[in-house]
Amino acid sequence: MNGESVSRVWTDLLQLPGFAVVHVEPDTAHQRYFITVVPEHAIGVCPQCQRTGDTIKQRRNRDHILDLPLGSHAVELTVRVGPFECQHCGPCFTPPIPFLAEGSHATERLLVRAAELIRHSDVANAARFFGIPEKTLEGWYYAFLERHQQRATETPSGPIRRIGIDELSLKKGTDSSSP
Repeated sequence: MNGESVSRVWTDLLQLPGFAVVHVEPDTAHQRYFITVVPEHAIGVCPQCQRTGDTIKQRRNRDHILDLPLGSHAVELTVRVGPFECQHCGPCFTPPIPFLAEGSHATERLLVRAAELIRHSDVANAARFFGIPEKTLEGWYYAFLERHQQRATETPSGPIRRIGIDELSLKKGTDSSSP
């Protein structure tokens, strides 16, 4: 296998939407993979004017991002990000990275799995399972819960048009659930 096909295999294995694996460094002594990922497309949407841009101001790394383990090996990601400069309205911005959990050095999916383990056990056991300091995981877990509770209580955008739809009436065209 050549380097490009190996990167494709790792990219497919990790399943990080919009990002590709460019480097994998196994550390067999510590059962850990160090993996570097980059955006597949160097383009961003300005949060102010909503226009696309491709002018990268500089490149930065988000290091030491913990992800779900692969087999018996822990996974530590380096995510290369490029703050963009909007050519239309001027500000610099970094596009959001949906798989990174806010306020932590972990992926969202790692925190989802940790939350599942904590529900069945406790923070100490989940921390030991993932090899994360207990106080660190505790902080990440409570921030994760707070984010998800806020999302659940957010009101839907726009007015409510229907409450309950009578599918048979909708198919017949009578639409008895209309306001």
